[in-house]
Amino acid sequence: MTAFHKATFRLLGAEPIVSAAAESEIQVAERRLGMRLPASVREWYSHAGGIDLLRRFSNQDCPIPLREFLIVEWEAQRLVPFKNENQGVCVWAVDLDGSDDPPVFVDVDSNGTRWTMQCSTFSAYVYSCIWDHVFVFDQLGLVEAQNDPLSPETETELAAKFAEQPSTFGWPGNTQHRFMAKDQAILIWSGDDQADWFVAARDAISLDALLRTIWELDGVGKSFYDVSDIGRIVLNQIRGAA
Repeated sequence: MTAFHKATFRLLGAEPIVSAAAESEIQVAERRLGMRLPASVREWYSHAGGIDLLRRFSNQDCPIPLREFLIVEWEAQRLVPFKNENQGVCVWAVDLDGSDDPPVFVDVDSNGTRWTMQCSTFSAYVYSCIWDHVFVFDQLGLVEAQNDPLSPETETELAAKFAEQPSTFGWPGNTQHRFMAKDQAILIWSGDDQADWFVAARDAISLDALLRTIWELDGVGKSFYDVSDIGRIVLNQIRGAA
């Protein structure tokens, strides 16, 4: 099992269970495609509930069933799409580059004419999707901000203060940065015109400490707004003390 797949199941607090039915579906898909799927892709889809996890830990996006896998030719590359964005804006695909853990590409509203590499490996992509929800979107304490573009100085300071998690690219924004410290997490969608910040923690004390640490970076403190009860309480505390 790849290191990132192991880390993903640790995030979920679950043991990976290989499903005989899933293995059979993989073999049927491979016979239809006339090729063996990359090892990390086979590994993920062989686990019971693997495709359901891709659906659950997303923005209601739609994983493509194995029986509908097909090969798409793009320039000199061969891609296998595996997930559609919930409103049809994006499609994600693995690149059949011959590696065991291939890159993931995303097509953003180009109808298959322009693909961008989103993540260097399939297993890191899956880990990133699940990390975003476990540590950010599903946390009780969450605040968000739409702020000025992320400066190099702020990116450097965040990397010094927190543990960097895998970055992804292409959508939304140009780069998706991830940072964490224990039960505190920061996700930033960095684009040319703005940076969308998602800052989360397990409880009010931890969120308060995290926000005070990053408040002045790129002046983001002025842009935070609450999307949770804990977030509202903490923002009111910080702004009331200012």
